[in-house]
Amino acid sequence: MEHKPWLGRIALLIGGLLVGAVAAEVAFRFARPDDAVDLLYNAPDNAPNGLYSTDQSLYSVPTAGFRGTQTSLGYTNEIRINSLGLRGPEVGPKTGPRYLAAGDSFTMAAQVSEAETFAGHLSEQTGWEILNSGVDGYGTYQAIGRYRQLDEALDLDGVILTFFLGNDVHDNVRWPQVQAEAKRLQPGRPLARRPVGAVHGFFYKHSALYAAVQMMMRRRAMSNPNYGERHRWVSELRLFTRDGGGVLGAQMPSTENALRDFARATAERGDKLMVVLAPPAFQIETSRMNATFELVGIDPASATPDAVGHAVWSALERNNIARCDLVGPLRRAHEAGREMYLQYDGHWAPKGHAVVADALAKCTRDAGW
Repeated sequence: MEHKPWLGRIALLIGGLLVGAVAAEVAFRFARPDDAVDLLYNAPDNAPNGLYSTDQSLYSVPTAGFRGTQTSLGYTNEIRINSLGLRGPEVGPKTGPRYLAAGDSFTMAAQVSEAETFAGHLSEQTGWEILNSGVDGYGTYQAIGRYRQLDEALDLDGVILTFFLGNDVHDNVRWPQVQAEAKRLQPGRPLARRPVGAVHGFFYKHSALYAAVQMMMRRRAMSNPNYGERHRWVSELRLFTRDGGGVLGAQMPSTENALRDFARATAERGDKLMVVLAPPAFQIETSRMNATFELVGIDPASATPDAVGHAVWSALERNNIARCDLVGPLRRAHEAGREMYLQYDGHWAPKGHAVVADALAKCTRDAGW
């Protein structure tokens, strides 16, 4: 038989490449990702298809009866949506206090199991039934609409609204545009998502090495001042700078009106309302703030990370709306070395949800709930 040494060399080359790739994967799994990861790793791409359906008044709602798995770097969770479009089991007869957890992805919390969400922890601590109506991407006006859709069927006693300081002010300004887009949708269809190839989708969810390469490419794109995504992030992050104070002041009336409308809607139905101020990861972790601002060309020295929170808190005070600020508890826990936010995702880690639940238990007690 003719000896073919080149076959052995090819086998050695392939074996070496595989060993190198495995070693690199292990190294990247143990290394801390880029501190601008919230902008560079597009975690929403990992949401399961079919989780949301179109709605002509709210743009999107969870798909009733959905069952699926959300996988991303660092977690895998089963997601179930009941017949009312709430995350969790079917709702039975009311036997005690029943509250609706409303808001965006911080309420939906697909990054953790049902029991690990702040709603799950708070229910365990208080004995209340807390129903999860969170929807990724919702602003305050959409949360009001969702509450109105659900209140009569659920006989609620109140609402806990999670207000995400990272972009809810911006989302509330955009609400008229979102409404116009929603009216053009055919209701009940699976919400269209950005196409993601099967190979990319698999490795993006499972490989830290692949994610690192993708983030390097995205960092290069974000360095271009004309890149569209960069413009979007600059418009949101500007509110957290000294130079953006005027823009924040101009945008706050939309949010204050929305909060006032929510308070009026709950009061008319005899329900309680508490607004929970949820800070973005960069507001809690200085390293993330510096890297995030630098990525889009904003000088971190100009940052006023608590500016948006102060503005929203003042609006809540003016309108006598019960409120709960999570910044202090999350900062203290972070400084004590506890992981409040996921490494590859700007949402709360399981320990973050536990801290949030503890803070909410105190806030609701202080409010006489």
